[in-house]
Amino acid sequence: MKKIFPIVLLFLVSLCFVSYGQKQKPVSLGIGFTIVANPYLYEDGLSYPKDIFRDENLKEKIKTDKIFPFFYKPDYGLFHFICLEKTKRYYKILLNDTDIAFVPNNENYIFKAWETLLLGSSVARIDKQKNPIRENPTDNDQHIIISDCKSDYLKVIDVIEQKGVYWIEVYFASNCEPYPNKKEMDKHGWIKWRENNRLLIEMMLLC
Repeated sequence: MKKIFPIVLLFLVSLCFVSYGQKQKPVSLGIGFTIVANPYLYEDGLSYPKDIFRDENLKEKIKTDKIFPFFYKPDYGLFHFICLEKTKRYYKILLNDTDIAFVPNNENYIFKAWETLLLGSSVARIDKQKNPIRENPTDNDQHIIISDCKSDYLKVIDVIEQKGVYWIEVYFASNCEPYPNKKEMDKHGWIKWRENNRLLIEMMLLC
């Protein structure tokens, strides 16, 4: 058992640092996510929900195999479509990077705003040089917090928007521990998480 434990731990750490599906470049980041309530029904990787429609009246079922949720790993509970619009009857979603579809607003789906999904999640910066960790949420802040860690592991504790600029406050470990506990996360600062419809971070939803 002693030999197996490090292997299992390494697998969990590597799994944590994978962002499933996020390599896509959607035309819009929308208002949040429409999440399949029971993604485990589709963990075979071949089946998809049958209540995806082409029109907002939910009459014409969509016929396509280009169904690529932004976050997709149903065996781990990830089946997240970007949500463009939320009404009492339907969610307007991005079926992939560009194609629009509609699903009913019922018990089969859950909505989460970006802010809700971000809070408490773990993230990594896509470009560290262009998105430095700052002491305060402002571009004018010259106080940059230097992190020499090869990999980011940033825990989100606040989400704000200021004049169209999107910031998150993050905690992180100064000792570069790749899978830190709360006691090791002794530094905090601010980074940007999006610019218009472009994400500046990768979200590690399995952490």
